[in-house]
Amino acid sequence: MKLTQETIGDDVLKITAQGSMDLDGAAEADPFFATAAIGHKKMIVDLSGVDFLASIGIRVLVKTAKAIGQAGGRMSVYGAQEAPHRVLMSTGVDKLVTLLDDEAAALAYVRS
Repeated sequence: MKLTQETIGDDVLKITAQGSMDLDGAAEADPFFATAAIGHKKMIVDLSGVDFLASIGIRVLVKTAKAIGQAGGRMSVYGAQEAPHRVLMSTGVDKLVTLLDDEAAALAYVRS
């Protein structure tokens, strides 16, 4: 799993994930997301490069969204490929994490 982060403007942290969020990928992603969430109230996550999303990967996303929400912030996930998107929808994650189609929509959501 490849994970990168960048700041958009001076207020939004963007995380880009590529690869599989399976057991190994989630093991890499968990500390990365936990560290990234510290001190950030606005985060967007680009999943367009994620081809597989297991329940352990979903846990990472939900845990991060909850941490940011408890700090008074917002997180959005966008760009999920068809299979990961189906997993997110069928497991009800869309009720816990805001799922959007593209970066512009994700930025607008976290900045609103």
